[in-house]
Amino acid sequence: MRIRSVQPRSLLALTTLALTLASCTSVPAPNDAAAGPVDLLADSVSRPLTAQGFPAVGAQPLAYGLLLSAESGWGPAERDRSNGEQAPADGHALSLGGQTYALGYGVHAPSSLVFALGDQCQTFAADVGVDDEVSGGSVTFQVWADGVLLSDSGVLRGTDAIKRLTVNVAGKKQLKLVVTAAGDGPSHDHADWAAPTLQGCAASSAAEIDAKDAFSGPLVITQGGTYSGNWESLDARVPAVRIRTSEPVVIENSRIRGRGTLIQGMQTRLTVRNTHGVSLNPLVAGRSPGRFANLEEVYDVHMENNLLEGTGGIYIRQYRGEASRGETISVLRNVVKNVDGRQSDGTGGYSDNAFSWAQFVQFNDVTRIAGAEIAWNQVVNEPGKSRVEDNINLFVSSGTPSSPIKIHDNYIQGAYNALPATDAKFSGGGILVGDGKVSDPTKNGYAHVYHNQVVSTTNYGIAIAGGMGSVLENNRVLSSGRLPDGSPVPAQNVGMYLWDANSGAKLSPSTFGQNIVRFNTIGWTRIRGGVTDGNPYWWPAKGLNGSATISTTNLGVSVTLEIERQEFVRWQDKLTQAGVKIGTQQ
Repeated sequence: MRIRSVQPRSLLALTTLALTLASCTSVPAPNDAAAGPVDLLADSVSRPLTAQGFPAVGAQPLAYGLLLSAESGWGPAERDRSNGEQAPADGHALSLGGQTYALGYGVHAPSSLVFALGDQCQTFAADVGVDDEVSGGSVTFQVWADGVLLSDSGVLRGTDAIKRLTVNVAGKKQLKLVVTAAGDGPSHDHADWAAPTLQGCAASSAAEIDAKDAFSGPLVITQGGTYSGNWESLDARVPAVRIRTSEPVVIENSRIRGRGTLIQGMQTRLTVRNTHGVSLNPLVAGRSPGRFANLEEVYDVHMENNLLEGTGGIYIRQYRGEASRGETISVLRNVVKNVDGRQSDGTGGYSDNAFSWAQFVQFNDVTRIAGAEIAWNQVVNEPGKSRVEDNINLFVSSGTPSSPIKIHDNYIQGAYNALPATDAKFSGGGILVGDGKVSDPTKNGYAHVYHNQVVSTTNYGIAIAGGMGSVLENNRVLSSGRLPDGSPVPAQNVGMYLWDANSGAKLSPSTFGQNIVRFNTIGWTRIRGGVTDGNPYWWPAKGLNGSATISTTNLGVSVTLEIERQEFVRWQDKLTQAGVKIGTQQ
């Protein structure tokens, strides 16, 4: 049996950079050393990026969503605008030779824009030149891919005609668009990559480049109210939505996307409902996809009818609310796909070994809370596309004897390491309560876990690892011990367990006891060395300080992939009969 403790993580300190505004055209432009490249892409518009004006059927715009880094010699690089001056979003419509362009990137030499291609596209093309907003300037445009120079425009001046660059990028992972000052200094070197396109892209690349670019940049909320919109952050260090108020905030009917945390807040009163959150590959080696919500020192939190895809889940550390005001935490009716803690390799893929802890829901130091509930959620993690630890984890967290944390009527399918067909080491699973070590018996336990369906979660299905007064009852825990292709899972372990993992019963006062496991149905198949057996439960703490197990139904070793599929049908029927609608609603 393996178990581990998840340590709390604090919010990162964040800083704001103040920029001094100056006019490029009224004063000499700084030299390369004085200016220093600005690592920022100004998100100039919040309208959709469409394919209007792009040549060739099937061409895709070189999307903002593929951007890895941006550097520009005078102010930020601009999206769908000319460079303008030194402030973000101060440019004009992209214009070359009297022709305007709706889409593209405006920069100032020296500049570089780096995009992820992922070996998915055949051709890059763009119109290039010095923007009409300046009367002079001279630049060169270079197209690099994977460190190799593929195309050089030669020197282009403001009086020159538009030049069309078309470059073969087949088999390339990264595209780098460089503008130099052409050897005569950077004055007036406003350069445009106009109508940039990627052609001949595979379906997976098209999915990254579709009309999801109807997003505005990161949002900072400083006062209470209701907020709806589409926000994204392509910097893994910057949350897509940051909440800096303790006033009640509602985020609803929204889409949020980012390479880091999607929603971040401290000391919040927050409701998120009917919102679609997607975590993108961080494109930073060693960094995992961001959490859907990373919240600390909370007063009141409600997550309802959302869709989470590829995120690090919902993390809540420390509860400061007042039960007398009805303040609590609830996570209800969400649909979750592929909770993912795998660390990025920096080039669009993920490590097979390195990971960070990720859970659908983790409470950390959420103690003595009344009215908390995690219910009617559907969580499906696919092997090879996810790396969840515990799907639901209560770490040094507790309800009260009269109002335990309710975890009920959830469907949880899948918990795997990154290489589930070969790696026999994995400590994750379905629902774990009583995790961690405490000295105060009121600060761990008091959870009521019932009517859940947990399917194929490898190391365990549902478990008590410590704490006081938790009850697991009337749950269904099933696993065939096989991946969807039929191959066995070598890390497969046990269906349910009751364990005093941190020897809390030996402490004074005791921090383990009165935990009850009853009326559960378990079918847990293991396949090891070609031998099929079952390991439905493990009860080392049975009888310890009043803890007990009562009437477990064991389905034996005959659980198959078809039985797993039938369990999902049972879940769908249950939703229909209860009249419960999960996920985002139109």
